[in-house]
Amino acid sequence: MKDQIPKGKLRRSVIGGKTAVRVGGQVLGYMAKKPFLSKHAKQAARQRLDESSAQAVFACLSLLKGTALKVAQMLSMELELFPEAVCRELQKSYNQVPPMNRALASKAATNALGKAPGQVFEAFETEAFAAASLGQVHAAQGSNDRALAVKLQYPGINRTIEDDMQLIKRLLRPLPDFVLIGPVLNEIEARLMEEIDYEAEARNMTFFQERLDLTGVLVPEPWLPGCSGTILSATKLDGLPLNQWLETNPDVHEREVVAERLNDIFIKSFYELRCIHADPNPGNYIVGPDLSVGLVDFGCVKTFSVEFVENYRQLIRIVSTGQRDKYFSLLRRMKFIQEELDEDTEEAIFQCAYGFGGWLGRLYESERFDFGAVPGYIAEGREWSRTLLKYRRSFTPNPDFVFLDRTRYGLLRIFEQFKCSVRLRNPYECGDEQPSAKGLMTGGGQGNEK
Repeated sequence: MKDQIPKGKLRRSVIGGKTAVRVGGQVLGYMAKKPFLSKHAKQAARQRLDESSAQAVFACLSLLKGTALKVAQMLSMELELFPEAVCRELQKSYNQVPPMNRALASKAATNALGKAPGQVFEAFETEAFAAASLGQVHAAQGSNDRALAVKLQYPGINRTIEDDMQLIKRLLRPLPDFVLIGPVLNEIEARLMEEIDYEAEARNMTFFQERLDLTGVLVPEPWLPGCSGTILSATKLDGLPLNQWLETNPDVHEREVVAERLNDIFIKSFYELRCIHADPNPGNYIVGPDLSVGLVDFGCVKTFSVEFVENYRQLIRIVSTGQRDKYFSLLRRMKFIQEELDEDTEEAIFQCAYGFGGWLGRLYESERFDFGAVPGYIAEGREWSRTLLKYRRSFTPNPDFVFLDRTRYGLLRIFEQFKCSVRLRNPYECGDEQPSAKGLMTGGGQGNEK
């Protein structure tokens, strides 16, 4: 990485501490003025607070880079968790990832392999062809002329995660909704610790490579001689990352084919494997010349219990059909809502949930949903979610939802970009049949196999 990245716990803490003080001061200023403001002025002041706090937080995370930048990317996906101004700032992190220079990359690869790359690979490109916040990807050639993609972890990343997460918590603690953000940060930290373990990622890749048997879907195969804790080599897939492929202006049929394959990946992974690829960054989907969809980067996967998957399946059905008693019973069973709510709060929550369910149910009203015909669909759902979150003090954050919602919303946003129709109806969420015996009990679930 470039030399300007702040190194050392103390130096990074000082940078984060200055930002936390600045954000905290802004919040205190807002709280002091709030009682004396009209309703309109109060909303305007809160908007200014969100925007200025977001700019300060993003400027800090961008300066720190590494783990901090990765967390920024993850938080930016939680659209309903942060004010819109915060999300806009955090989304900027996607395009500001610094690569390692060639010399440092060669040294990192040698340290990771225990020998020079030339002694392991037939050929190794020291200049990365892709870069992310925690590592970068190099082209290489294995035995028998096998084309490989080699992901190389930035040196020292593993030592910064715990320190940076503590720093980020201090940075965000002044925000009014930190009580909701805290559990999400804990979940992100757990996934980050898994994401830097490239041997675990190789096992994740093998899991999906052996089980995600869908037409037109490809999963690379790890090349073990080029794998260790900080380097991961796998077969290189032909094609373009999803965002670059979309820039080639594919026709509507091509977009429909790719969209349905993306949706199939999620449905099968969640309901049958109980394990999802939880990083819906467009760069993690490779679209081949034959419209095949390659799934790459298995550092962030999320496994679920049989009980959670079954409860979620019921929740989708119940919320889209407006069954009040079942809705609250299920939320309490999932420990997602407080046991005792006053009558007015429960009624208000249900009305919001009913509206959200009506929005969600439109996805399944017909065989296909045309995102091109309803360009504001995602924005409408976001508003319903924000309305529901007005009652967030009555909810208990469930960490299992963090990456599940992130993945599902990420896919819906991709479909909206595609502006095409997608077949979303599936037997798990809207059909008459009960697929749980087939899908939930025999699918596997990676977490149970470890």
